[in-house]
Order: sequence, then C-alpha cells, then structure tokens
Amino acid sequence: MRFKFATFGSMAHPVIVIGAGGAGLLAAWKAALSGAPVLLFESNSRAGVKILISGGGKCNVTHAGTIAALLSAFSERERRFLKPSFYKFSNQDILEVLASEGVETTARPNGRVFPTSESAKHVMAAFKTMLGRTNVTIRLNSRVDEIISEHNAVTGVRVGGELVLTSHLILATGGVSYPKTGTTGDGYRWAAALGHTIVPLRAALAPMIVAPPLPREWQGVAIRDCRLFALASRRRIGSWDDDLLFTHEGVSGPAALELSRSVASARESGDVDLYVDFAPGRDVETVDDDLNASVQSNRSRSVGTILETWMPNRLVQPLLQSAGVDGQVRGHVLPREPRRAIAHALKGWHIGRVAAIPIERGEVTAGGVALNEVNPQTMQSRIVRGLYLCGEVLDIAGPIGGYNLQAAFSTGFVAGNSAAADWLRASAQPDR
Repeated sequence: MRFKFATFGSMAHPVIVIGAGGAGLLAAWKAALSGAPVLLFESNSRAGVKILISGGGKCNVTHAGTIAALLSAFSERERRFLKPSFYKFSNQDILEVLASEGVETTARPNGRVFPTSESAKHVMAAFKTMLGRTNVTIRLNSRVDEIISEHNAVTGVRVGGELVLTSHLILATGGVSYPKTGTTGDGYRWAAALGHTIVPLRAALAPMIVAPPLPREWQGVAIRDCRLFALASRRRIGSWDDDLLFTHEGVSGPAALELSRSVASARESGDVDLYVDFAPGRDVETVDDDLNASVQSNRSRSVGTILETWMPNRLVQPLLQSAGVDGQVRGHVLPREPRRAIAHALKGWHIGRVAAIPIERGEVTAGGVALNEVNPQTMQSRIVRGLYLCGEVLDIAGPIGGYNLQAAFSTGFVAGNSAAADWLRASAQPDR
C-alpha cells in the first residue's frame, strides 16, 4: 500500500511528525491509531533510510529478554527515563506488531533479534503497510526549516518557505551519525532554539582512529573474544569483551564500537590509550601457566609458532617485539622471564593512542536533548507546550544489539499516543 501525500491549506494539522526513522514511524502510526490525523515530514526521498542500513541491512529490530534485562543495558539515568516507555511498548510488542504484518523474527544466541529473512526491507515494508492503513500523510523530500512557537507553545513549522500550522509536533529527527541518511543534527538546533539544553554530542558505537597509524598488513585482522580496554592517565576508564577488527585507520568491530562512548568522554580531559587482552577472564599467572604448558608440549617449536594458536598470526611478531622476545627462540630454551613478558603482553598489548572518533560514523549519537527536560511518561517537553521528543534526538545511547532501535520504537510510540490524546482533549473543548 502506498503512502498518502499532502497538499496544504491554511487549516492547522492536528499532529505533525518530523522524521521518518524508527521513532517517527512509530509515533505517526500510534498517533493515527489513537484518532489524530498525522502529517509526517521526511527530508529523504524515502522513509526509514537508517532502518534499511541497520544491522548491515538485516535490521537488528530489538533485543530479546525481559524489560528489566533490556533496561539494564543502559546507564542508570537512561534507564530511569526509558522505563515507562519500555513498559508501554516493549520488545515483545514490536515483535507482535511485525508478526501481524507477516514479518517473522528470530532471536540469536546473543539475544539480538532479526527478521528471519534477514532483510531490513521486509521490516520497512511492514511499516509502510501499517501507515498506509491509517490517517497518516507523508511528504518526502521535505526538509523542515524552522519550528515556530509563541509563548512557549508550538504553533507550526516552516517547510520550504511554506508555513504549516500545528499545536502538536513530534520531533524524531535522529542524531548526527551517518549524515547521508538525513541525520544532520537539525533537531538539536531546533530544540536549543526553543529553550532546551543540549547535552554535548559525542560519538557512540563508532570506530576509533589510532595514532601512530597501524601497519597496513594488520588491516582486516580480527581478534575473537578478546577484551579491549582503555587507559587515561594510567587509569582504566572502560573495557569491553567481544570481537575486535583492525581497519586501515584503527579499530572497529563490536568491542571498539561499544568502548567508543567511554573513550570519547575521557578524551575531553586528555589522551586515551587502547590495549588488547587476549585472555579475558584469566589473570597473568594463569596465562603464564597456560603458556608454559604450551611451550613444554611444543619444546622443539619456535615461540612464534606456538603463539599462533593464541592469536592471529599477523599479530604474533609485533606482540613478541613489544615483549622484547625473539620469536625464533625454541620452546625448550625459552627462559622464564621472557615467557612472563609474553604473558604480560597477552594481558595488555598496547595498540596505540586514540587520535579521533568520527561522530558521523557512529551507529548512534551520545548526547542530545537533556532528559530532565522531557516527561518520560508522555515524551512531552517540559519547556514547550505541544512539543514531543523521541528517539535519538534525546540524550540516550545504548549498546549494540537492538537496544537503541527499541528505545526509538518505545519513545516514538509514547510520543504519538500522547500527542494524539492531547489533541483530542483540546479539540473537544468548545473554546478551542
């Protein structure tokens, strides 16, 4: 079913939504289901551009488990804010909505939920069908220029020089990551102009560029099940256990992406260095014992060859060099101290200093509209009447695994329901 498209007159529109991402689509759908005609503006030529590229085009819809388990993945501040919306529209709710549109989903062992088809296009097709059955009108290729307000209340938006009136506006413009998808930070500027505090924007779930540049031959090397940790002024400021991928600029992969938010914050105060622990869960003494056992059972082999069972072979010689050990030394002549130096290197191999974390390449943006300025029960602004905020424009950034998309769905659902309910109450009053 196709979207309906809009023409405008001087009449005010009951509910306007800006942004057709995960939060905006759910907001528009729920507002229309609740009885309010909805006008949805999207700057791109199609809706859901970021959904279509999420999860590598497979769309990690949400994360499995209880609501409490989902909330535990966020910071305490984010958790308190998200709790009402997660209970009003949970991970099970979004899966039931998709199932009703014929989209089957599968939870992987790590809890990440994808459409069984592993195609984000099927998720977007479901959303289009859902909106097509409701009183939602969408206007694509329409960038909003300005939000208009009077006396701390929304009165309309300006789109391409055209004034469109409304008293109920849902801001779902996303962050600043992947600007080619249309997330260029307009929502932050508008919210700030209306009086909202914008928590400084930082990269989250982003690759990290390392200095000095890593050797070209490391590019494409992956370390499975390692621990990536970061030190600032010799103090550990964060760590993450998962896979790590070396790129032509630095590091990526789940471990790097998850750690990037903590590193981005720490870099505001000084330098941050990255280290790899090849044996998370084991202390240095245990690693030394295990290494000694490997050496004793392979006494005629070189230590470099022995280490290839511990780590990618392209990294063996660089690690041994950092430990000051000749990789050609045979196991039967490897002294205790060099062996212990290798054990220490395996538990904390210095990759380099973080030179940059490109915010535009992050999967989400940390920072945004301050949460204490938004009512978590309704998503309505505490500063501007008739303004509702949802999704990534808020100061929320969870980990990889479907958490952020669930936050977008849940907050969008609540914003849509609240805006429609407020419009219905206002329209029922004779003096309005």
